[in-house]
Amino acid sequence: MEITSIIIAGGRSSRMGTNKALLPLNGIAVIERMIGELAPVSRRVLIAGGQHHDYDHLGLEVVRDQYPGRGPLAGLYAGLSAATTEWSLVVACDMPFVHREVFAEIKERVTRIEKGNTSTKKDKHVQAVIVDAGGRIQPLLAAYRREVLPGLQLALEGNKLRMSEWVTSLHVEYIYGADLADKLGDTEQMLQFNMNDIEDYEWARTMLSVEKPRGTSHNKGSEF
Repeated sequence: MEITSIIIAGGRSSRMGTNKALLPLNGIAVIERMIGELAPVSRRVLIAGGQHHDYDHLGLEVVRDQYPGRGPLAGLYAGLSAATTEWSLVVACDMPFVHREVFAEIKERVTRIEKGNTSTKKDKHVQAVIVDAGGRIQPLLAAYRREVLPGLQLALEGNKLRMSEWVTSLHVEYIYGADLADKLGDTEQMLQFNMNDIEDYEWARTMLSVEKPRGTSHNKGSEF
């Protein structure tokens, strides 16, 4: 099954003070590391880059927000609008410990769901697969069906911009972080880690420099 990958990279990085997607970890920018992890599961990787031109050098398609300044929902809308596959895998640019095995697990679940969708009524279709790690849903570690676009547009136009509220309108199937962690040798904390500020960045850099990104506890909330 073909799936598009969308990296949400249009945030202001206000807590970091600089574009966190371009910060180096082990000599490679965070976003380039993520592109490398997505490549085995997806032929097409899009960067939902807001109004930035920071990513043009990467040689990938950078889609601009049609709703500037409205946060990750706007990035998701831009990415899904540009995708041509039924499903798209979505990840925030500030999750440096998410790796290809996690993406492969999400894709496998989507493949099974899509087979089931063909035999159910449209209003019963599963529209999203979202990771739930540490008791918190991760709307930017997920996959979405293209049919969510109309509702997403309504939320943006109504200025209802909280992702956690928007996803409650969808038919969602969850992948639980504890199951992923057990299968892949991660921890739930690592699966939900968001690199929001300098402290986070320094910690991530230290962890990756000794190549022990898994099995270590650190948990801070995302600015999304």
